[in-house]
Amino acid sequence: MGNTPWIIITIGILIILLGLLAVVIKKKKKAPPDYYALYWVGIIWFIVGVPLENYGLLILGLIFAVIGMTNKSKWKTNRQKWDVLAPKDKNLRLAIIIILGILVLAGVVVLVMVRKGLL
Repeated sequence: MGNTPWIIITIGILIILLGLLAVVIKKKKKAPPDYYALYWVGIIWFIVGVPLENYGLLILGLIFAVIGMTNKSKWKTNRQKWDVLAPKDKNLRLAIIIILGILVLAGVVVLVMVRKGLL
């Protein structure tokens, strides 16, 4: 239980770093929101929030899904397919996917370790 504050601080620092990365990328490109992606993020958060009984995640997922659905007519306006991306954008997205995958895997490992009493 003594490690819990450090885990929370680490997660907070990672969220801040990812937020700063998003701000830097956003300043370079002015693009409208991708409502299709927002819809799917909402659905995934809602599905993950139900078994975890995390009502904050569940409600945010529901809100994102509703915003995505209400703007369904705009889904194709900002959709980008992988094969039409520039090589620089492909590499950036691939790096982001790998980093997020590693973070999810690390989160699952920490969760299992905490539940087994190793942390």
